[in-house]
Amino acid sequence: MTAIAEPRTAAPLAPSATRARERSRLLVATAGEPDSRGALRTAAALTQRDDAEVMALGVAMPFPNRLGSFASMKSPVMIDDERRCAVLSRIQRSTQRLPAAAEWTKQAAVGMPAETINEVAASWRASMIVLGIGRHTRLDRVFGSETAVAVMRRARIPVLAVPPSTRQLPRHVLVAMDFTGASVAAADVAAAVMDATGVITVAHVCAFGGVDYREGDLVDIYRAGARAKLDQTARELRARTGRCVETAMLEGAPAEALLDYARREHCDLIALGGHEQGLMDRILLGSVRTAVVRGARCGVLIAPPAAPR
Repeated sequence: MTAIAEPRTAAPLAPSATRARERSRLLVATAGEPDSRGALRTAAALTQRDDAEVMALGVAMPFPNRLGSFASMKSPVMIDDERRCAVLSRIQRSTQRLPAAAEWTKQAAVGMPAETINEVAASWRASMIVLGIGRHTRLDRVFGSETAVAVMRRARIPVLAVPPSTRQLPRHVLVAMDFTGASVAAADVAAAVMDATGVITVAHVCAFGGVDYREGDLVDIYRAGARAKLDQTARELRARTGRCVETAMLEGAPAEALLDYARREHCDLIALGGHEQGLMDRILLGSVRTAVVRGARCGVLIAPPAAPR
């Protein structure tokens, strides 16, 4: 069972019938460490712009997760509580100077990070999870600091992973478009998160990249159809969101093509659709999405098929 400390009680939500619109609820997963600074700044920016409601949640690993714990004379319960309090204290210090953070709900829990983050997000009815994308080293992966990938495997709501250096909302968003409902949902969520004056590039990675073709053959028909569908999707997204939307046809292995384009065009965010949460998809997350999360130098947004617009 997950134990949660509540230093303050959030004001009760007004009935939906009496509110003009539902406030966004952002769960920011943070331990108060440098890797989550970008996530905290992003949540603060969305709070100021959209009047979003925020919970800053920290998770302490349960006893024992380090060899030194075995030498302690304290009980596991006491050790867990001390760790939880230490995480909560770091969260409070790291949010002190953020605009509007005084109104945030701040909590700490003991548990496995990915499971606990998703459990609390569900019980709190969060509309999005925001977390740090972390570093990309072998040591980080061995010891589970790729929390973003683990959270995305189980999430039923959009997950936004943000680099520590992030200081503003995304201005150039790359949306990977395969014309599924999930990729369209990712485009909608990205449009809601980004800066209103920014640009969305909707990109389709051709399945027959580098293949010679003749006019009228299967590859030619596919490419023409994909281009027409991409243009249609861009028009609909532009009309629906009011954002500036461009298109791009890419070639190559999907993850590499997306990462190369994002680096070349200085994109701030790559948005991809998730898939149905079957067993294998939860285990693998999807090779393209995993490769993008691990290889991106910018933020990554994963939106499940049922993500609200």
